[in-house]
Amino acid sequence: MPNNWVNGLDLPMWRPLIGTRAAHSAGIGLCSDKRNDRSRNPFVYWLSSNSALNRINMISKGEHTNVNPVLGGTFGAGVTHEYVPSRQLEGNITTGSTTEKIVTSTAITSIGLNMLANRGGSGELGLKIRIIGKSAGKIEERWIVGNTAGTTPSIWLDTPLSFTPTTGDTYELLAGSVYMLGAGTTVSTSFRSFETGANTLTSLSITNLPTTVSTDSYMVVLDEQYVPYNVEPWCGMVLGTYQYDPSGSTGRLALSATAIWASSITGQATGGDATLLANEYRNFQIRVVADLTNKTAVGQRRIITSHTAWPSAVYTLGSAWTVTPSATAKFVIENPNVILLRSSATSTLYVYNYNKETLTNGTNSILTNAWSTTYFGTPSGAVGGGCMIMPSFGIQPDKGRNSRHSFVYFVRWGATSTIDVLDIAWAIAGTWTAGIVYDGANTITTGACGDYAPADQEGRFFYINNYSASVLHQMFRFDVQNRVLSPYTPTEELQSGTATVWARLATFTAVKWSEKYTVILHQMHLSQKIYEHVTLF
Repeated sequence: MPNNWVNGLDLPMWRPLIGTRAAHSAGIGLCSDKRNDRSRNPFVYWLSSNSALNRINMISKGEHTNVNPVLGGTFGAGVTHEYVPSRQLEGNITTGSTTEKIVTSTAITSIGLNMLANRGGSGELGLKIRIIGKSAGKIEERWIVGNTAGTTPSIWLDTPLSFTPTTGDTYELLAGSVYMLGAGTTVSTSFRSFETGANTLTSLSITNLPTTVSTDSYMVVLDEQYVPYNVEPWCGMVLGTYQYDPSGSTGRLALSATAIWASSITGQATGGDATLLANEYRNFQIRVVADLTNKTAVGQRRIITSHTAWPSAVYTLGSAWTVTPSATAKFVIENPNVILLRSSATSTLYVYNYNKETLTNGTNSILTNAWSTTYFGTPSGAVGGGCMIMPSFGIQPDKGRNSRHSFVYFVRWGATSTIDVLDIAWAIAGTWTAGIVYDGANTITTGACGDYAPADQEGRFFYINNYSASVLHQMFRFDVQNRVLSPYTPTEELQSGTATVWARLATFTAVKWSEKYTVILHQMHLSQKIYEHVTLF
């Protein structure tokens, strides 16, 4: 589908998509998977009440109620939800596996026959599975094409692995979960996840969250599978040159170590990470993806506490290796697997660890399934209605490294034009800059909402609907690389009523081979109407 769009000549348009089963009101919102390849979930999840998590099939454009999340609290202002693609269903592999068949031994909720081989009747591929071959010193990923029923299913792969998994090897099902935060008085079911591969619900920790969730909330996910727009999810933030898994469109590429110590690893002298600034990826994650010498070292994840500049960057880690890799191990640099939350008119950044291990950068730590209010320090001011969080992991840093993957932008609240930025890498607890200068400064109103589109347009744009009563739905986009807020194509619908919060806007990546297009989904304010728009320019 070649893009023959002519900027300034062709007319960008919104088109009506569906009518939802409930009109927008406070707390109702949309979220989506931000992976930039075909492994992304084909659904946009629409939370309409404490008892209804719905999904919109972006391939067929149908909608239905997927599950009752049994979300605690009072549904309304402050409710938020977000998609997390990694670290959900993980388990052990046992005897009987082959290069094309995985026999699992870790009990999970009962899986239906071939349920993992299709993601909702969309005609797309099945779920992706990651095999951590500790016996072979390799990690490889494949598409699932079939599975047996039960709690320990056998799983068939689309193409053979380069090794035969054995007992002691593990798997990670890259299905993803929807994480939901309820409003009102915080109770044991206020923070829950819905695992999309197994259709299971889990209540999660509420310790360190506000006692009452109100006003407005916004979550953003920094996940290991969220990468720059021109890099595939398994390659990390910095593209290496070593092909550690020959499958995939370009093969899976990693950085090659040149030295190793108990709590550090040294990168490449040329290519790959040999151009990095000092500490450019502090607080990011290193994951070992291949080691043919110390084979059981693969799969380990560690947070970078500091690193030197190029060439041969030395990465100091927040904790020592459990199994020290060899000096020629292969690794990737990734996002740290955390959720960032602003909520309830507080001057606090809440950070949640959804890893299976404690997250530690050597100074600050977060237990698994736990919230921290100090991991990235204290923001510059309180948030309110219309708050938003804008990451920048989809860009490629400019030549001067003036824009980097470590920047996260925060819109404080309605009736202000203030945008703050957190650089998670500048210091061990990050560094906040209040009220940055940006082109096109405009008042962001209560009732504003937005979503990041990392997969195309060079990963630069966060799309915003800015609420203003009795005028057309005002659309903007913020360039997270160049700090520009500019007007974007409005809908033909008039906004009406009192400004009402949450995320009526979500982005989805349409993929055809190497071509990627962002589709914006937008529910009209206080309406059942949903419109969609393809970003062709």
